[in-house]
Amino acid sequence: MILHHWDTDGICSASLLMERFGKDKNFTPKIGNYILDEEDLNAIRKYDSITVVDMNLGNASDICGFAELTIYDHHIAKKVDCAKAHINPYLNGETYPSATLVVQENLGLPLDHRVILGMVGDVGKKIMERPQSHIVEKYLKDSGRSFEDIERAVLLLDSSYKMFNRKEVLENVFIADDLDAILNSDRLNRNEEVLEKEIEEMVSRAEDVGKITVLKMRTEHHIISAVARKIAWGMGKTALVLNEKSDRDEIYLRSPDMDVSRFIDMAKSRGYNAGGKREVVGMVLPKGEGETFFNEIMEELR
Repeated sequence: MILHHWDTDGICSASLLMERFGKDKNFTPKIGNYILDEEDLNAIRKYDSITVVDMNLGNASDICGFAELTIYDHHIAKKVDCAKAHINPYLNGETYPSATLVVQENLGLPLDHRVILGMVGDVGKKIMERPQSHIVEKYLKDSGRSFEDIERAVLLLDSSYKMFNRKEVLENVFIADDLDAILNSDRLNRNEEVLEKEIEEMVSRAEDVGKITVLKMRTEHHIISAVARKIAWGMGKTALVLNEKSDRDEIYLRSPDMDVSRFIDMAKSRGYNAGGKREVVGMVLPKGEGETFFNEIMEELR
């Protein structure tokens, strides 16, 4: 069974693994959770072999209690000693733009659109400034596809988790091997129309505070990462976003040029759920505690 993140990189990584190993079962944690809660753990206990991809799960070691565990990832992480294999370039001091590239290189798979979707999904246009830009260029040249096709497909695949539709996330793994199926999906295009209006409205309310851009918002849609990405990539400034949901608070921090990874440990030291990479950190906090921590981070960065 493949357990994967809910975004484009996770979906495409799962698709690559399932195609390679012939597995047809996939699972994603509750959207927004970077741990497996008791309900999710119980749902996967019937499997004796589980591959986690594109997630630095805070309690991944719990899986070892009932299944053989393999991990493919690219996030900042500590080695999970009980795993049969923990394949993450970060553990060797390397930075990779996506889990799809980790999977493709480790398994010697052909380069296809899923690898590129994962890279662009996590890094955006900035991928063309990374050492791996030649991989994207090769794919575009060989396939005749445009970078715009890739960007659009990322938006469409990500629309399912932004709409908080876990069932659709799982279904997307089974169309990820066909770029045209993604681009022409009626359900994904409908999602994107709804979300684009809301994201644009939220981004328009962001305010500059010193060296950073901040935003406090309230929505039940899982768009905090998309909003932060649009601010950081569109305005070229570090984005700090707080979303006060009905059942939790979320903080998302993304920077085009600053190492913000120290805030992962800072959040965890307060007992909050947090994860990310050099340029991005996502945090989940108990309802009502987000604003105080948001203000602390803002003071550290401004």
